[in-house]
Amino acid sequence: MKKTICTVIASMLAVCAFAQEIKVKNGEVKLDDKTVAYVEGKKQVFDVLSLDKQYTVNAELKFLESTGKRWMVLKSATSGKTNEVDYKKFNPLNQQKSAIEAFIDKGFLSAEGLNIEAIENFINGESSGVASKIKEEANGANDKKKRIEKYQVTIDDSGAIYSAISKDANNNNKQIGNIKVASTTALGVQKYEVYDLDNKLIATWYNMSTKHPGYDKFLYEELITFDNKVIKIKYESSGANLQYKIGLDKTALNIVNELIDSGYVLQHQGTAQKK
Repeated sequence: MKKTICTVIASMLAVCAFAQEIKVKNGEVKLDDKTVAYVEGKKQVFDVLSLDKQYTVNAELKFLESTGKRWMVLKSATSGKTNEVDYKKFNPLNQQKSAIEAFIDKGFLSAEGLNIEAIENFINGESSGVASKIKEEANGANDKKKRIEKYQVTIDDSGAIYSAISKDANNNNKQIGNIKVASTTALGVQKYEVYDLDNKLIATWYNMSTKHPGYDKFLYEELITFDNKVIKIKYESSGANLQYKIGLDKTALNIVNELIDSGYVLQHQGTAQKK
């Protein structure tokens, strides 16, 4: 119970912190017009100084060009050691402000000024590994893209799905299943259903927050398979135009690619599963 209360209080404090007006101008960092720290240097590499200017921590802003993901490297002027901080949000038009918001989020800065002890404990403590995680995610996404390209998935205007993964020697056109729009509104497609070649339902995708039979959680922009595996797939608005054709629908294509990449190869999968 105490742990839950502490978590709630911490969350409330974080919300309150970001409710404060943050300004970084002319080398001053202000929270609700109160000066709490100073900054010196360029946009990408700068120092954050305490109110008495007796303590300095260096901040270098980094980003991965292939994905645009960003992080910040903090360096202690005392020990010379470094550690990496991620962002909850980043504004390229005000990079120093984004850095200061990260300081507040991590508990390094408040209305009382810099929390020197927290900063030094973080920098001299265990490595956060933020940069490595960002690069690993980028490598994973690149590997996934290469795999999906090999599937060579296409969908015709009737919803028939074709792919190079087809293993049926008698299936010259490489059809592996079908996808159809099961529900629409003025906002666009709300539900897709994917079937194998035996017309067995393999997966259903929901746009709006909806419950699926046999599954007790709401699904939003998520695909649920026949064995209740849930895959997040963002909606592409191409499914909402007046000249709609499922063969040109990016969401439908993404659904099929995600299914295949997750091991749902369609074809006769539904029948095989019941054996």
